[in-house]
Formats: sequence, C-alpha cells, structure tokens
Amino acid sequence: MISEANYHPSTEMLKKFTAGSLLSGLNVAISAHIELCETCRHKTSKIEAKAAIDWLQTNDDQKQNDFSGLALDIVNQPQIEKPREKEAILDQIHMLDHSVSLPKVLAKAASQGLVWKQLGGGINQALMHLDDETQCEFIYMKPGSQTPMHKHQGSETTLVLDGSFNDELGHYQRADFIYRTEKDMHQPRSEEGCLCFSVLDSPLTFTKGLARLLNPFFKYQFRRSAAGRGI
Repeated sequence: MISEANYHPSTEMLKKFTAGSLLSGLNVAISAHIELCETCRHKTSKIEAKAAIDWLQTNDDQKQNDFSGLALDIVNQPQIEKPREKEAILDQIHMLDHSVSLPKVLAKAASQGLVWKQLGGGINQALMHLDDETQCEFIYMKPGSQTPMHKHQGSETTLVLDGSFNDELGHYQRADFIYRTEKDMHQPRSEEGCLCFSVLDSPLTFTKGLARLLNPFFKYQFRRSAAGRGI
C-alpha cells in the first residue's frame, strides 16, 4: 500500500543507493521506503536515468574499464549453490490486535526468522543481521510507551511501518524515513503504538536516569548484532 510520507532520504543518499555504495542494512531501509513512497520512487527513477545518460556520454576507454571491472566482479563471485526449495516469505508481522503488511524487501529479510525480546517500558525488539557494520532491528512500541532519552554515537535510520510516534523534532507516521546523527538527542514516544525498522551504525547512549546503567549492555548487543551472533 502506497503512503504519503513527510520525511524522505536525502538526494545524496538516494544517489548512493542507486550506485550500490551503501551498507546492506541501509539499502534495505531505503528500498522499503521507496516501495511505500511514490515521491521517492519517481526521484530514484530520475537519478537512475541520469546516471545511464551520463554513462553513455563517457568515452569508450572509460566504458571498456567499466565492463572489465564488471566482468572481474562476476568471475570472482562464489559458485551458485544448488537451488533450495522455495522458502516461505513472512509478509506480515502480527501485533496486538492487527497484522502489519511488510514491504517486499523487508518481508524477505524477516523470513530469516524473528525473535522478539521485551526491552521494558512497552518496547519490543527483533534483531536481524544484514551486514557486519550495522545493527538492524524491528522495534514495536506498544500504545502509550516511550523510550528513555538517548543520543547516538553515529547515525540511526528509522522507517515507520505502522502507527506513529513523536519525538522532540517531529511527528512520524507510516512510510516516514527518519535519519538521526550524533548531533541529535531525542525520546521517541507513541500514543497509538508503532512498528518501525531501524538501522544503527553505532550503539545508542541513554542520557538520563537509571537507563544509563544499560549503556554497556547496548554496546555489547551492537557488537554481537553487527557480527551476526546471539540474535
């Protein structure tokens, strides 16, 4: 289902996405947003078209180098394994009183299997391993819940899949793509409940109250999640 998003990836981020230069976790988040957002789908198509025109206008030597590099990449790819039986795709996540349909790219990733854990305060988490440098997760906030105040050592990307949440910087709903950096400090809260997909490139840091005692745990969790262990 197409939704009208209010928050989108930057043009520079979409260019990196079309060039394939982003980490897998962020690629998945942007791909899922594009499936939900008609504006970014059109914008990405224009970026791809321009890139194709620019390539056609390069000299023949450059094209030859591009083809040579492509051929080398293909040769260096591991041998394709014997096809397995078609795996079941988890196209929905079941919440309290309803089910949430997932974008195709997230449905495929989630079909690896999700293990939900309660983090306290009405926050639930299901970790996924998509690359070796980010922590990727589904976050479900129950109605009336909020996270502790926190900041980030790096960046946090959040895609809203269902419901809505607020923080000090705005109100976010289905299809919104929110990008936070180390300059941001916030406390997400949700009145109606919210399901999100999140990508962290560094651990978050709680800044107030007893939640600060959990900071060593989240640093440890980030290292294990990025490495694909203990999920």
